[in-house]
Amino acid sequence: MSSSRFLKLMAQNKSAWKAGLAVVTVGVTFKVTYFNFSRGVLVDHMDARHLKATENLKDARQFGIKMAKDREERAPPLTPEQREQLHEYLRLMKRTQPDVYPKETGRFD
Repeated sequence: MSSSRFLKLMAQNKSAWKAGLAVVTVGVTFKVTYFNFSRGVLVDHMDARHLKATENLKDARQFGIKMAKDREERAPPLTPEQREQLHEYLRLMKRTQPDVYPKETGRFD
């Protein structure tokens, strides 16, 4: 009984059902279109940012290498006494801060 009643109501409100279906269809279409558009914009923006960041990183590394060479060229060589003092300092730092100066490296023992 109730199903025939529902079918009767549905037949009477056919235009309302069509309007509701149209609203849902338009909403889904808009949502999918907007998602694809915004995703494209975000991906393009992130690609541009990544390329710029990669270029800046490369420039920073080259600058670091250049400055290290410049610093090495301008610094006077260490005397044997200074070299021994430096090694003693590094051994002390390795004992007091083992997480910064790991024990696996036997360079200054």
